[in-house]
Amino acid sequence: MERVRTGIEPLDFGIPEGIPRTSTIIIAGAAGTGKSVFLVHIAKNFMERGEKVVYLTLDDSPKAILEMFESFGWDVRGYVSKGLLLLIDGFSFRLKGFKIEKRVEGVVREVRPDDLDRLLYVLTEVVDSNGLKNSGLLVIDSLNELMFRFDLTQVLDFVRSVRAVISKGRGVISLITLHTSTESLRELAAHLEYLVDGVIATRIEPDLQELGIPVKQLMVRKMRGAPTNPLWIPYVIVSDGIRGVDPNKLASLIRSKLRQALITTRGSSG
Repeated sequence: MERVRTGIEPLDFGIPEGIPRTSTIIIAGAAGTGKSVFLVHIAKNFMERGEKVVYLTLDDSPKAILEMFESFGWDVRGYVSKGLLLLIDGFSFRLKGFKIEKRVEGVVREVRPDDLDRLLYVLTEVVDSNGLKNSGLLVIDSLNELMFRFDLTQVLDFVRSVRAVISKGRGVISLITLHTSTESLRELAAHLEYLVDGVIATRIEPDLQELGIPVKQLMVRKMRGAPTNPLWIPYVIVSDGIRGVDPNKLASLIRSKLRQALITTRGSSG
């Protein structure tokens, strides 16, 4: 079975032999942990290797997605001109009737996310018409839009169909984000864990957050067909994407914060 490395150091540490080519993977976590940054960084690394990326954007405009790529210094316009980035716009239907900018470069289809069968058809049609077979990447950002429109069973059936038709049927890795901000969304994440091939959880380390050190962490909870290191792995978002954390710098920062906390405690008690 072919496996693919993401090219992101902390994530590849969690999946040391790579992701099986036929995987559907959920990236789930609270807001502010950089899930969408993982998507664009992984997508960039695929396109850098000459693999096409079909990107369904439900939470934000296609223009905002392109700007996110550009914010890290990546030549997204070059990828678009080569036909490597194929945007499916599931966001701009809200703007119909308003004066908006002209069609964004890279958008190959526009959809309304109110018909899951139609949505699956469009995803499959774009994948097939652009020759994604045992290569490439499908990105769905995010499932939250669908959870606002459909019940839990319908969303689970949609993910099951994406896995069967695109990942298993075409050999295309599917990455899907989920923002777990409410109990119902955490319930969806728990159901998805048994349904999909891989689950990557993200969080801000709670104990360090209390010290004022918002350290982002990921854990590969599951990756069917591949060995994993199921540990909480720290990462940072920097000017060129996602990087691992220097343990010495982190330890030094923690010691400094603890000293400050100790001084503050002594001062208040005195």
